[in-house]
Amino acid sequence: MFRSLSVPNYRKYFWGGMISNTGVWMQRTAQAWVVLQLSGASGTSLGLVTLAQFGPAMVFSVYAGTLSDRYSKIKLLVLTQTLLGLTSLILAILDVTNVVTLNHVYALALAVGVITAFDMPARQAFASELVGPNNIANAIGLNTASFNTARLLGPPLAGLMIGGLNTWSIFFVHAASSIAIVVTLLRIDVSELSRQAALARAPGQLLAGFRFVRHAPTLIIFIGLASLVAAVGANSLQVVIPLIATERFGSDALGFGMLSAALAVGGLLGALLASMTSGMPRQRWVFGAAVLLGVSQLVASLMPSLVTFAIALVLVGLLFMSFVVLANTSVQLAAPAAVRGRVIAVYMMFFMGGGALGAPALGALADWLSPMQTVTVAGAFSIAVGAGCATLALFIRRRLARQAPAPVWVPEEVTTC
Repeated sequence: MFRSLSVPNYRKYFWGGMISNTGVWMQRTAQAWVVLQLSGASGTSLGLVTLAQFGPAMVFSVYAGTLSDRYSKIKLLVLTQTLLGLTSLILAILDVTNVVTLNHVYALALAVGVITAFDMPARQAFASELVGPNNIANAIGLNTASFNTARLLGPPLAGLMIGGLNTWSIFFVHAASSIAIVVTLLRIDVSELSRQAALARAPGQLLAGFRFVRHAPTLIIFIGLASLVAAVGANSLQVVIPLIATERFGSDALGFGMLSAALAVGGLLGALLASMTSGMPRQRWVFGAAVLLGVSQLVASLMPSLVTFAIALVLVGLLFMSFVVLANTSVQLAAPAAVRGRVIAVYMMFFMGGGALGAPALGALADWLSPMQTVTVAGAFSIAVGAGCATLALFIRRRLARQAPAPVWVPEEVTTC
């Protein structure tokens, strides 16, 4: 389960990332609480912030994937992490001076979204450079485990600080925590990286990821499934959770932090379980995780108290993160190394885009129906898309089995490298 930690470079990156990600989740919790206060508990406003923060991935991630194949991923990540820290510093200053407005939060969330769009493809593809091709699945699982450990620690810490101090102190903490991952990246021994030859400029490189995916029907199904599950999955449900904590159960910031932490506990367990796999995951695991996620959401929507709802969220987080790791691993291992950054960018464009579009839709649905009924709708949707994509994949596999195998399209720069 923890074999990638035996690689010194990866071990440094893992612990530095955990510190940085803890600051990220503290910042996200404080940001949601600020929006909740400024908007008068509007689900639509919470959804719009999420859209601003994740929507730019739909526009910029493909170009960002090309950059990650062309330039040093370490340099790209140092730049993006520095800029993310600066956005939190600006928000902290606006908050401490009592001039922060919803428009300020929207604008800074949009800036974070643009920076993250360039950060994600490089971050995802960097895992293979740190540990080599044989341990990609394990590194992805441990990266996700690190992220969810931070997700477990960050929201409760933020809830305590909001209750005992204020929100602006949390934004300063995130700005400081960004330094941890930058220092870690600068300490990486580049001579130990499993690097591919740098991608030289050539026509058509920007669309190479799309062309590769277009010739792989299974990848199309995985990417489509990931985008639809992301629209109603655990990340999008973060829009509804503050409303459930405050309106349904009459809790405060600490209760909101507890629910977010419960989701993170499940995410951590799911990431660790998924990291135990090696090689290409079986298709039925990916589809099964999506269907079971929907079932767990339906169960959560029936919970009568804050504590039982938190327990149910553990299962939701476990199944959602298992799905994310399995789908991400399937996409990465299906792509040649020289085009992997661009294929991941296509995947992230739809995955992040699904979450970005789903969040405001769930927020508006919560305002129209109720937060708990929204969770019910999300669960039914997850079951439907998981079962539908599994059926489609089975149909395509049987159809291809009756035909002569088609040649696999490979970008020209792959054969050149």
